[in-house]
Amino acid sequence: MRTSLLLLLLSTLSLPLWAANILVISSYHPEYLWDQSYNKGLLDGLQGEHKITHFYMDTKRHPREKFDEIAQQAIAFYLKSKPDLVVLGDDNAINYLANEIASLGTPVVFLGMNENPRLKGFVGHPKITGVLERPLLKRNISEISQMMGGLDKALVLFDSSNVALTAIEDEFKTQTELRVGQTRINSQLMGDYSLWQEAVLNAKKNGYQAIFLGLYHTLVDDNGKHVSEKTVLEWTSANTPVPLFCFWEFTVGKGMAIGGLVLDGHDQGIQAASLINTILAGTLPRTISPRAALRGEYVFSKSELARWQLTVPDKWRHKILWRE
Repeated sequence: MRTSLLLLLLSTLSLPLWAANILVISSYHPEYLWDQSYNKGLLDGLQGEHKITHFYMDTKRHPREKFDEIAQQAIAFYLKSKPDLVVLGDDNAINYLANEIASLGTPVVFLGMNENPRLKGFVGHPKITGVLERPLLKRNISEISQMMGGLDKALVLFDSSNVALTAIEDEFKTQTELRVGQTRINSQLMGDYSLWQEAVLNAKKNGYQAIFLGLYHTLVDDNGKHVSEKTVLEWTSANTPVPLFCFWEFTVGKGMAIGGLVLDGHDQGIQAASLINTILAGTLPRTISPRAALRGEYVFSKSELARWQLTVPDKWRHKILWRE
């Protein structure tokens, strides 16, 4: 009799773990393909039936001076939602919200973090763990150089967002000019769309044999109005005088970039879901060290390869994810 009662009690106590209220707070907006990709990864990787709600901070399209206000709106939404666990997507949400939410007792799983988690105090934190995002800038450039039979000079373009600054600093150590193998790289960060367009149009004239597209989501026009990422990507692809490669999977496709060794948001979501499953099963976040996602996928657009009359090496073919 006691055994039956104990089993009934344990099963009752475990129910919230497998029907959890999970709040996903994103740094960006629901149309952003990176967010769509990691949200699908979360759904694919989570075990059990959970209630999932979303709050989008939309920091790609709002100026930095509004971030504090947006963060307070996110906290208000969190307090109203009373989640069992919070997922924080990307650096802005992490930087503004992780410590405050954790201090209120809610476990936090982050993803898409470009900064060093140790410097943030997240390694061994009682309530926080997550998935790191490490763009493969140098390795990707090296691989594409091999594919093209050698690149003497290439241009790397990023917007001037905090994420872009962190990625450049991590991989290039803030250098705007450096060498990756035999390739001389010039990296440019810019906030103005007109300057971006000028850099693209003049790429071949300035001796570049390829452009590597980083982030392009916070550019503004001459009136200070945000230019949509779709507009930037499609214009860049249509007007580049040299082959256009990229660092993130969501940039690959017809009328977009050719591809490369890229990061995939879906994998970030899968890895975060694995951490959530472990925490909901009873493991304490402080015992789970932040982890890096997979070290990139070969993703290429068939139509863009054909457009530029390029072929991928045979040694890659068995591991390429094709678009179209």
